[in-house]
Amino acid sequence: MKFRKLCCVAVLVPTFLASEARATDYLFHVSCQNANLVVEWKTGDIDPGREFLRVSTGTKYPNCMVSDYNQARDGNLPREKYEHVAGVIAGIPLIGSVICYFFGCG
Repeated sequence: MKFRKLCCVAVLVPTFLASEARATDYLFHVSCQNANLVVEWKTGDIDPGREFLRVSTGTKYPNCMVSDYNQARDGNLPREKYEHVAGVIAGIPLIGSVICYFFGCG
């Protein structure tokens, strides 16, 4: 299992680093049994894509529903933000914590 995770890191890190320079914001509504929140991704120089970040959000909150942001419903909810390269990497479950541990995300 650990080998599989390390292989994923080896494949995903170059993908992030090779992405075009563009800035996109993605917002997702996370609905859990005990709380609702909005997860905000500000990609900055890297953009792994909307669906990848949606899956990462769902992985971070495994027993919650993840859906598209709706201003009327989600405008006043608390936000969890991940910004630019370090934030996006840090926000990815498992892989992000490994990368930040060895290389730092600050």
